[in-house]
Amino acid sequence: MNIFKLTYLSLKNLFRNSRRTLITVLVSSSGFAALAIVSGYMDFTFYGLKELTICKGFTSGGGNGHIELFNKDYALKEEHYPLEYGISEYQTLQSCIETDKNVIATIPRIEFNGLISNGDKSISFLGTGIEPKKEIMLIKYWNNLSAVTNKDKIVNTPIEKLYNNSDNSVLLGEEMAKVLDAKPGSDLMLMSTTVDGAVNVVDVTVAGISKNPMKSIDRYYLVTNLKTAQNLLQTDKISKIVLVLNSTDKTNSEIPLIANIINRKYNQSLFTILPWHKNAEYYQSIRDAYNIIFSFTGIIVVVIVFLSCTNTMLMATMERVREIGVMKAIGISNSWITLMFLIEGFFIGLFSIVFGMVLKYIFSSIINNIGFNMPPPPGMSMTYILQIFSASQYLPWISILVIISTTFSGLISVRRIKNISIVSSLTHV
Repeated sequence: MNIFKLTYLSLKNLFRNSRRTLITVLVSSSGFAALAIVSGYMDFTFYGLKELTICKGFTSGGGNGHIELFNKDYALKEEHYPLEYGISEYQTLQSCIETDKNVIATIPRIEFNGLISNGDKSISFLGTGIEPKKEIMLIKYWNNLSAVTNKDKIVNTPIEKLYNNSDNSVLLGEEMAKVLDAKPGSDLMLMSTTVDGAVNVVDVTVAGISKNPMKSIDRYYLVTNLKTAQNLLQTDKISKIVLVLNSTDKTNSEIPLIANIINRKYNQSLFTILPWHKNAEYYQSIRDAYNIIFSFTGIIVVVIVFLSCTNTMLMATMERVREIGVMKAIGISNSWITLMFLIEGFFIGLFSIVFGMVLKYIFSSIINNIGFNMPPPPGMSMTYILQIFSASQYLPWISILVIISTTFSGLISVRRIKNISIVSSLTHV
């Protein structure tokens, strides 16, 4: 007996009982397809969350961009007055950074807070001062993503309304607008503390109403022009600069390049440079939760595949008692017989992968062409179109899991094979 002859016998055994083999392959291939589709959905979910965090954000401050740049003391120390650790002469800094070919936009922002009033009622807000012309670059980046369908593209964004109106205009969250009974064109007042500690008031006009993806911050969401925010705070500083790259994959490699550009100009490390995910708490919490869910789902599918193959191998052992007895009678050892069962399981795994790839392609195509609307993720108010990505980076690992499950399910039969005697097996009916 040699390995080639044993492999030949294993294949003959599989095709000899084709019905049992087919059922096992269908179960295993369905498990492979299920894992591949779940991985594709997981890949789509993480991709969407990542790019949404970059382009739109899940805070009142808007999208994180790919890289955030701010004064090194901004995140380390408590400010005694607004923008104590802000960035001055930011236009020069922006011009330096924009010399990098991979940077398609540098977006200045001011983060501030205060009260907004319609004359009869005042409520607090979390405001962001922006340059609408720069901020729109995040929307253009989103619309140019290859995975974004026509249904997912953003058109007529409220930021454009802010861009087309006067400097003293604001965008309000939908819930805030309801509380203030404000509509586009309504006149309101912003009140906040200036950098000198005084209280300042600026009259503003509502340019538009924005529905924020996060319900929890829609009541406090306010966006205005950078100049309006600077006039309110009586300052020429900004809180931070958000960088938009031509590809998310370049984020980590760009950080040292941006640091070198800044250091050549300022000759000292005055700024902190962070990738988008460092300040993306919502993304990280959802990612961790989804990882647990997807991992648990994968374990269940693998267990089902393993139990199915184990049942098949045990049935094969019971049906082939006389065959095993004959093999023992002609001098074939238990280890060779066991190896034959393992090889059969291995080939079942290979066949399962081939059929599983076909099933995965069919079902993924159906799901992607249906345009199924998914409910909003936890804490959000926006639905999205379900898509299944190819997730090719996960397929080798799924294939290994399936092959291990089908191959080593034959080990369950080892004890029964060892206990079969030659005499009893030859008379077995």
